[in-house]
Amino acid sequence: MFYNRFRFLLCIISFFALASIQSNQIIINFTFICMTQDQNDTIATDNGTLRQRYDYTTTEKSIILSSVGIGTMLATFPITHLFAKVGARHPFFVFGLLSCLVTALIPWAARTNFWILILFRLVQGIAYASDFTTIGKICVEWAPLREISFFIGFLTVFNMWSAVITNPLSAWFCQSETFGWEWSFYAHAIGGATIFTIWWLIYRDDPLKHMAVSERELKRIHKNKSDEHKDTKKRDVPYWEIIKNRTIIVCWVSAFLDITSTILLVTYAPIYFNKVLKFDVSTTGFLVSLVSFSQLPFKTAFCITSDQLKCMSERRKMLVYNFSAFVLCGIAYASIAVVPWREMVVVLFCLVSITSSANCGSFYKCANFVARQHAHFVISAIQFSKCVSLFAGPAIVALLVDYDEDTRGWNEIFLGFGALLILAHFVFWSVVTDEPAEFTKSRSGKSLEDTEMPALPCAPIKD
Repeated sequence: MFYNRFRFLLCIISFFALASIQSNQIIINFTFICMTQDQNDTIATDNGTLRQRYDYTTTEKSIILSSVGIGTMLATFPITHLFAKVGARHPFFVFGLLSCLVTALIPWAARTNFWILILFRLVQGIAYASDFTTIGKICVEWAPLREISFFIGFLTVFNMWSAVITNPLSAWFCQSETFGWEWSFYAHAIGGATIFTIWWLIYRDDPLKHMAVSERELKRIHKNKSDEHKDTKKRDVPYWEIIKNRTIIVCWVSAFLDITSTILLVTYAPIYFNKVLKFDVSTTGFLVSLVSFSQLPFKTAFCITSDQLKCMSERRKMLVYNFSAFVLCGIAYASIAVVPWREMVVVLFCLVSITSSANCGSFYKCANFVARQHAHFVISAIQFSKCVSLFAGPAIVALLVDYDEDTRGWNEIFLGFGALLILAHFVFWSVVTDEPAEFTKSRSGKSLEDTEMPALPCAPIKD
């Protein structure tokens, strides 16, 4: 029925589920702009004057944004352990519905009490912790080794796609006289609940037990995987051996810098375009979506070529892709601080988005090749670094940016991250490998099959 490619249908549905949780927690990034224009809701200040309820200070905005990171940070490793014990199907479904529920309640919480809003944002962060753990489980159980970059790239691009969908939709609701900004939260909650129901109906934790998977497709999924890798139940994760592995550590640090720079881009682009570059609300919504959308064709190209290009070794490909994701991205990041034309700044934002999309073929791929059957734990730890980024990003902005229009503070952030990204590439260069680590060996002492392939002329892989 699916022409031996059910895994790709599953990948698409999983992508929309991942994007739903991400969208739920970034809606408020855009609605900050229009919530302050709602003059129907005012509160009394300490000196007896009235102010608009949603006119949050920079510190309050940072608390609202970073609370998601705190929730994710607290939940990442418990959720990883839970998924390892019972699989992804039921827990991810529950966390997805939980995210949709609290998203629908965000407008009520914002009207009622600031700290209730923070509590709901923490819950959104807890639900968000399940995203990367789910990606790890799908990549380990459903992705053939020769398609790992595609799976990683396609599933992790949900960050940008969620912004492409959420920002213009939020802008439309903000300007709608019939609905209002609150309906952006309601619409995302309804759509997300529908997506997660579909995901739960078609997903299974083991492709061997899925009736839509043909024998031919199952052989392709399991090709060059060890018996321990194919066994979805009997896996003892060597946590300490993974944590102290030098290559894995560098991959985690690289992921932290990559994710933090991306989160700053996605989270604060609406504020930067509207307050610093002085674009109106409608134009801001369009440009922010353009920045996110600009990487998508390049992300697809990077994913496909990373898997199918065989005229160079896997290690060399990782270095080339890492050069784009860190050096070229770092140069574009730093250039934002020195370019005087706002149109050119928009182009540089797009370049940051485009060059960083090569990460699927760099540290993500390296971590999977090194960790093999334990890659779900490694990717879950990347999720932990992501939640630290969700906390660190707003904290950095609160520390360096005194007010939304503070150009000097924004420039310090752009220059600093540009330099760090370039430095990270050369650290990665010193440890990158495509060989499985010692901790991937089975208890009997037998190592995994050698999956490295010789360099061949460039040609697509046929099924």
